[in-house]
Amino acid sequence: MRSSIVSVDKDTTLVECAVQLVEQKVSSLLITNNGEYEGIVTPKDIVRKAIAKGLDPKTTLAHAVMSSPILGMEYYLPREEAHEYMLRHKIKHLAATDNKKIIGILTFKDMTR
Repeated sequence: MRSSIVSVDKDTTLVECAVQLVEQKVSSLLITNNGEYEGIVTPKDIVRKAIAKGLDPKTTLAHAVMSSPILGMEYYLPREEAHEYMLRHKIKHLAATDNKKIIGILTFKDMTR
């Protein structure tokens, strides 16, 4: 699980999202609206929901491609439960929460370690 959360505002361009993904060496960004987490963006979202549809990543904003709501589970639940949840919902990023507050991101790749 990655406990340092990387986030950008919902009005961030997809080019800047891509820069943040690369510079921060992460596979997802949480999207904020007035300081509250509202969605999640992955490189796959940028490619499938924008570039493949001919949208300009220089002008398309994060909120246009984000997945929302952010799916999550309490951090103390068994790893197997998180794995099953990710498979069932066909997601590769799951918010780890503490009393419904996001404290980190668990990736499908984390499950193979």
